[in-house]
Amino acid sequence: MTNAYKYLYWVIVSFIILGSILMWDHYRPPLAEKPSSEGVPILTYHKVNPDRNTGGFGLRVLPADFDWQMKYLKNNGYHSVSPGNVVDHFQTGSKLPDKPFVITFDDGYQDNYRYAWPILKKYNYTATVFIVPHIVGGINAYDYYANLQPENKMLTWQEIKEMNDAGITIGAHALDHASLTKVSPAEAQRQILESKKILEQKLGKEVRYFCYPYGDFNRNIAEMVKKSGYQAATSSEEGLVQANSDPYLLKRLRINGHLSHRMFVKKLHKY
Repeated sequence: MTNAYKYLYWVIVSFIILGSILMWDHYRPPLAEKPSSEGVPILTYHKVNPDRNTGGFGLRVLPADFDWQMKYLKNNGYHSVSPGNVVDHFQTGSKLPDKPFVITFDDGYQDNYRYAWPILKKYNYTATVFIVPHIVGGINAYDYYANLQPENKMLTWQEIKEMNDAGITIGAHALDHASLTKVSPAEAQRQILESKKILEQKLGKEVRYFCYPYGDFNRNIAEMVKKSGYQAATSSEEGLVQANSDPYLLKRLRINGHLSHRMFVKKLHKY
């Protein structure tokens, strides 16, 4: 083989090797990173649904992507807990499992039962679902009639009870999904307290967690939630739950359908 042919041969081989490395880097699964020891992530979901007619990826995650995310968490040793488990840990020192995290679903869409729950059971994970009592068994009236979202079916009481009995935690999301700082203090108090009472009557157990609709709250609203008997409340502010976190202003990580697998992993470890 002449020197020219030898040179050409090694150039071709080099390009093949370089191309293989680049392709592997593109397709290889993201590596697990060591989670922060300074906080616990609470993941925020809304809809898990393959039907684009139920809304865009701002609130909707495809079941295949949700399955991938749960599989990633399971394969990397994460354990799901309740918001109360996290608050108790930081307030009293109660023990948490290694790599704890919380899964939450806002609003109570029926697809939580149809698509998300089977995947949760597949990986032996639990979650907290925040319910709007006045629209149970109906549609997302608060968004649909304001032309904010397409019509979506909501969980029925039977489905909520079935999930609750199987270990899914049920929390309150106000009576009508009202923006609590935009109504009178008396109406805000009614939305907070009556949603708790209705859920407790239907489920026969204490409802301990609240979620602020639209992420809308102030200090007065948070104080109302506390005085109404809730143990904790979640917000829409981004971040981890830490030792100095206010239990009525718990930060979360919003998971939407725009996140690629790599972006999901990056967000999980961002803080």
